[in-house]
Amino acid sequence: MPTRSALARLLVTPENRAALSALQDLLAGLNAGTCDQLPDPLYLFGPTGSGKTQLAEALADELTRCDFVTCLLSARDLAEQKDWRDLAHVDVLIVEDMQHLPGRYVETLIGVIDERRRLGVPTIFTALHGPAALRHRGSPIPHRLSSRLAGGLVVALDPLRPVSRRRFLEMFARESKVNAAPEILDWLAEHLIGGARQLAGAVGQLKTLQALQKKPLRLDDIRAHFRPQIETKAPTVGRIAELVSACYGVKPKLMLSARRSRDVLLPRQVSMYLARQLTNLSLQKIGRFFGGRDHKTVQHACRKVELAMKADTALSGVVRQMQADLV
Repeated sequence: MPTRSALARLLVTPENRAALSALQDLLAGLNAGTCDQLPDPLYLFGPTGSGKTQLAEALADELTRCDFVTCLLSARDLAEQKDWRDLAHVDVLIVEDMQHLPGRYVETLIGVIDERRRLGVPTIFTALHGPAALRHRGSPIPHRLSSRLAGGLVVALDPLRPVSRRRFLEMFARESKVNAAPEILDWLAEHLIGGARQLAGAVGQLKTLQALQKKPLRLDDIRAHFRPQIETKAPTVGRIAELVSACYGVKPKLMLSARRSRDVLLPRQVSMYLARQLTNLSLQKIGRFFGGRDHKTVQHACRKVELAMKADTALSGVVRQMQADLV
């Protein structure tokens, strides 16, 4: 029997269906010699754990199996390329984690994109954010690059929902020969975070527990084992402030200061909004963390961010991305 392709072996979920379909269309176009008729570039974005790397690696494996010359590298690795002309001429170029692209390589990458378009060979990018929301050290990337990234097909991947996490857990348990009762998989699907790799790791822990106990796994045992891990990863106002400050390129201590310039005010307000959404802290405690501000200031910040997100799709994407990263 012929071996199924790497893409065909991937578990299809509502969160990755559109991205997987786009990759299969690209592969079919390459095999048929009609790839120049497809949108280019293909840009996949979504939060950590949404499966971008899994999709990119599966495509690269399948392309290699079909004898296409493929280059898969991260945006940070672009700095190590001695001859960028090589990137312009491979059959398929896949660049991951565009949010980490060093600013000094923007113009060079634009040249590579333009040359590959001229040659009619496909390019694929992955990132945490959509092209319009990409930033370097807190500033938007040049429009000359973001417009090229958005000029083909842009596909979003959502964080895995509990139903999809349940399917992954069931698949990994079956493959690993782990005998876990349905209620155990249900509990893990509801409480674990992350993507397929994290879920596969959880099943690996189940297998170890099963071997150590030499008896059927019980839900109470699983709760006791995983609860410390889950509580450690629970969002805190400190984690929220750290993530937001890194996203906007602002020092965390500035968000606790009295400064009200926009470069500090917006990250502070977003942090307050996320703290209100993701923690059980009162308005007073959130305000106390951010430099001793009162509850009305926090309330005003939350309302302002809510309104801004409705009017600004780029801001909405950034905030929702951070929210997904924290849970």
